[in-house]
Amino acid sequence: METIKVVELEGAAAAGSSNLRFFLKGVAVATPFLYNKDMKKIPFYSNLKDNNHCIQACLKMVIKYYFPAKNYSFKELDKMSKHKKGMWTWQGASLLALADMGLEVVNIENIDYKKFAEQGEMYLQNIWSEEVFATQDKYSDLKQEKKIAQKMVESKKMKLANRDAKFSDVEGYFAKDYLVLVSVNPCVFENKKCYWSHIVLITDINDRWVTFHDVGLPPVENRKISRKIFEKAMTKPWKEDTNVIALKYEK
Repeated sequence: METIKVVELEGAAAAGSSNLRFFLKGVAVATPFLYNKDMKKIPFYSNLKDNNHCIQACLKMVIKYYFPAKNYSFKELDKMSKHKKGMWTWQGASLLALADMGLEVVNIENIDYKKFAEQGEMYLQNIWSEEVFATQDKYSDLKQEKKIAQKMVESKKMKLANRDAKFSDVEGYFAKDYLVLVSVNPCVFENKKCYWSHIVLITDINDRWVTFHDVGLPPVENRKISRKIFEKAMTKPWKEDTNVIALKYEK
């Protein structure tokens, strides 16, 4: 098996940006976008120029979809998501905020938040490679995330599934009319042997393609990738830290 080089990794729980600043080339190139009447019409927002607001841009899209009258600034979203300048944002605080708004929240991820809340950094050292942990420790506030993990575990408004996320999770929840966020390794889209983490919002799935809002950078609205390549980008060995988030608001 080939060894995948890990570059500064932003884990599934910290998918705050993507530093890949090139457009799709090679095997993953999709046919020109064709309008699908069944596609979810989700307002699109881009990552900021600092390339460190992926989660916040996705949060903005989710809120605007379910609550069209709400207009949160990125400053407000930073506060909601517990973002710290120059650091990566884990998804926990955002999911708690969405749950408080009345959304059903399902987080499928190969991190046991109960163990993380109890054991802290020691738990992460046991489940991650030395290089991944060192990178996370450098760019994330792990002490803050430990406190947020405890709130996630205690929340009765959130379902936490501690297992590897699968493409069938994406299909299943999308078919049930959930908004689905997926953590991917965007290197795979470029046919490159590297590792990074990024989060995207699904807008359509059919028997050939997966279409999604990619907040960038560069931002691409309704980006289209083959099912095979997308599944590769979200699962092991190319995506060590798998994560699928399903959200729904019932009025």
